[in-house]
Amino acid sequence: MSQSDEKSGGAHPDSAGASKAAVLADVLKERGPLPEPELLQTFLEVLRDLERAHGEGVLHRDISPSHIVLNGVGWKLIDYGLAKVGAVKYVSTVRYMSPERCQGKPMDFRSDIYSLGVVLFQAATGKLPFDAEMKFQIMEAHVGTPPPDPRTINPAVSAELERIIHRALAKDPSDRFQSAGEFRRALEDAAGASVRLVQPPAATVEAPAQPLDVLEQTEPEPARVRPRRVKLAPIFISIGAVIAVVAGLLLYERIGLRSVPAVTGLSSEAAGQALRTKGLRIEAAAVDDTLPAGVVLAQDPEAGEKVHRSSVVRLNVSGGKVAVPDLAGIALDEARSRLARLAIDTVKVDSQYSDGYAAGMVMATSLKPGTKVAPHTSVRLTVSAGRATCPQCDARREPNAMFCTKCGYKF
Repeated sequence: MSQSDEKSGGAHPDSAGASKAAVLADVLKERGPLPEPELLQTFLEVLRDLERAHGEGVLHRDISPSHIVLNGVGWKLIDYGLAKVGAVKYVSTVRYMSPERCQGKPMDFRSDIYSLGVVLFQAATGKLPFDAEMKFQIMEAHVGTPPPDPRTINPAVSAELERIIHRALAKDPSDRFQSAGEFRRALEDAAGASVRLVQPPAATVEAPAQPLDVLEQTEPEPARVRPRRVKLAPIFISIGAVIAVVAGLLLYERIGLRSVPAVTGLSSEAAGQALRTKGLRIEAAAVDDTLPAGVVLAQDPEAGEKVHRSSVVRLNVSGGKVAVPDLAGIALDEARSRLARLAIDTVKVDSQYSDGYAAGMVMATSLKPGTKVAPHTSVRLTVSAGRATCPQCDARREPNAMFCTKCGYKF
């Protein structure tokens, strides 16, 4: 980005609020899809940053608009290896997760390519390629559902940009761009020479030459004064001892401390291997969740923290099951909604007369509350069809009767 761009509001000169926004998520929320020239320049800057990180062997793991910010130089990624929600670390935002990560498979730099492809789709169209109420539904879409064509959502998207987005979102990593550099070059070709970001050559400063007259001047040598002899050996020994102690302490800190790796979103096996490689111990606890069994949901300490060798890292791991809630006494629609949030989406309904529950209220479930079940488990609800006896004469209600057969009371 040029200095003139920064003075005029950076990459967003047509938005009064965008110049104040430092996070891409805020820009997209405020403005929706970006004009293609601006979009290409923004993502060229991001890809240069990602290309540098990948060149250093660093995998981001959690690319999303919330982790793309505008600084004094341009757009860049932040929080490499981190995935925070409040003060607790969770699985990376599922809306931007690669198919291999959703399946708990090993990841490489092409997983970051996919996640950035999702952000590019969102910036070009104003919408996500896959979205749903439940995490598992989004993950299933990443794995098996083709993304929509961006031009069906935003006709202003060029055919070349649409082709680039589809390649970045390929389900098979071998079909995607194989590096951030390849992704960047494709966007540069789409953008044309006018928006290529050219890195200016480093300026060189020559040291001023020393005047000849200074070189030729000589000072008269001062008279030699016989120095006083001082016993330096004890002083050197003391200084050496202090240096040795300080160096030893610094070496201990460097050897004894290690950075906790980011393992959220990995399988428990892969997380265990990554932590043991660092000499760390593991304590894992199973947690009810709709994500596949064995996926790490949270870690403590967080990724990047410095700890001593043999420190314990506590992991919350998805058990792949959820507890059936107690639904008695709530309306059928609300009961269905609560079950759907737990990925229990196969619900059958029976009706029965009852004096204890108003019509339309759930009376019982086929599974005892608290029972642990896997996603998509079928459950049967018994729902009240209204009163079972007449409140005036206590006569039993006949099946499907709208009036009491004894006194004529209207149910």
